[in-house]
Formats: sequence, C-alpha cells, structure tokens
Amino acid sequence: MITLGLDPHPGSHTVVALDNNGTALGHLAVPNTPEGLKQLHEFGSRFSPRRWAVEGGGNHFIAAFVAELLANSESVFSIPPSLTSPYRARRGRKKSDVVDAENVARALLANAQLPPLHAVEHQRELQELTRTQRRLSEQLKASRGALKELAAGSSVREVLQPVIEILVDQLKILRQQIRLRVKDIMPALLDVQGVGPIVAGTLLAEVGNPKRFASADHFASYCGAAPVERGSGQNCRMQVNPGGNRRLNWALHIVAMVRLGNDGGRSKTFLDKCRLRGKSQRSALRVLKTYIARELFSVMHHNIRANIEGLST
Repeated sequence: MITLGLDPHPGSHTVVALDNNGTALGHLAVPNTPEGLKQLHEFGSRFSPRRWAVEGGGNHFIAAFVAELLANSESVFSIPPSLTSPYRARRGRKKSDVVDAENVARALLANAQLPPLHAVEHQRELQELTRTQRRLSEQLKASRGALKELAAGSSVREVLQPVIEILVDQLKILRQQIRLRVKDIMPALLDVQGVGPIVAGTLLAEVGNPKRFASADHFASYCGAAPVERGSGQNCRMQVNPGGNRRLNWALHIVAMVRLGNDGGRSKTFLDKCRLRGKSQRSALRVLKTYIARELFSVMHHNIRANIEGLST
C-alpha cells in the first residue's frame, strides 16, 4: 500500500508518496489551480494500491479535490494537525512543504486506526457554519475584552461597540441556521443532556457518517478523549491524549461542563468517585469525557437519517 501524504495550502499543494516502510518514492508540488489538481490526480495514479492522507481534509481550499477523490472511490484519510505537530516539533528537523507532506503520510502510517472519510452531503455546509461561528465567537470575546480595558471616555469605544453588536446579531443568525440543519439531519442530538445547536452542529460537521468508526472506543480516540499509554522500562502511565480532532474534543468539554453545572450532581459525583480512586481533577474529567464520547457515538450511530446513510460507502 502506497500512502500519498498531501500538504494543502490556499496557493499550492505538495504530495509525497511513501511505501509501507516510510521510504519516499517521489513528490510533486503544484499550484492550487484546475491544472494543478489534474497533475495531483496523475501523480497519484502512478501508484497502486494507494491511499491519500490529507492534512485538514475539511479545509475549503482542498475540499473540491477531496470530493473528487471520494467520488472516484479513492481511499482518503483526513489527518488532524495535532498528529503531524510532533514531527514538526523535533529539533534539527528541516522545514519545507515536502517534509510536511512526508509527515502527513507518516502520521497515517503510525495511526492505522484512523477512519477513512466518506462523502456526506451535509458535512461541508455544517463545517462552514460551525467553524465560522467559532471564529466569530472568538472575535466577540476578544472585542468585549478589549472594550473592558478601555477608559470610560475613550473614543475607541464608539468603534468597538457597533462591532460587538454586529457580531452578536450575526452569531444569533448562525446559531439559528445551525439549529435548523441539525433538526433536518439528526434532531435526536438536541435531546442529549448538555448538547445545544452549536455542539450538535460541530459533532455532525466533524464526524460525517458515524459508521466509519468501528466502535465507540475508536470514536473516543478520534476525539482525543481516550487515554494513551506512555512509558519506558518499568515506568508506565496513562496520560491525556494530545492528538485527535480538537473541535470534537472541545464539544465533549462543553457537554461535560454543562452537565457538571446542571445535572443535579450526577457528573460531579462521578468526578468525586474518580478523585477518591486517586485520579487528578484533569484525569477524572478525561474519564467523564470518554463516557460522554461513547454516549454521543451511540446516539449518532442509531439515529442516522436516510440522507446520511444513503451516501455511505
């Protein structure tokens, strides 16, 4: 199996082919144009059997190419940046697009449990909605923070205040649009404790077809919620998984925080029991997020509508 690691950018894309031993068999850099994408297809066709590892496969500047690969029944994997960052962090490593593309391929070679992508009609729209909502929310938070730091008579207040009002209004519109899409696709998610429209939309946007995950444990691992074993010699310990899809991890964190405040103490009791068994607060929260991930996986897995199911491979 040849792994084609793709490092996409708004202006150009770089692909590197690696065999199962991690040996580079060739590379190609092309502009992000129709002719460049054609060259990528031609480069990939030289290798068989093959699979594509695309860093951030949901990014808008590579979405059309990924859609073409899926339409042609190619095997495609979206590699989260959190899985390639350890390679970039190594001291003494040179940095280039070719090296980055190699790292994307190596991340897939090292994480065989990653689920392949499947074409799902609603996914791209929800990604645009939820990711835009997240960016505007961060801008609103930053603008409100900047407003608090200003002196009472500052003229800058007259500039910031309208910006904040516009952001608030547009975020309400986005929230409503996301809620309507979630109700069309999987309304059962909104009945889960701690799950609102934004969290539900994020789950559907980042997961696509939940049946691409072999089990709830695989899904928890993909979310970065399952613990990972780290050790050497006689020292062995479990620690937080720094990888996985960070947007899904954020969604699990929000659900956990809502439940800790609103579910009558059940989640807090669970955390207290974990603490009594010697776990730290952070470790106990990770366990809670793992259970939440399994619950959400079960809900999504059993409530797939025909417009999702019919598009699965």
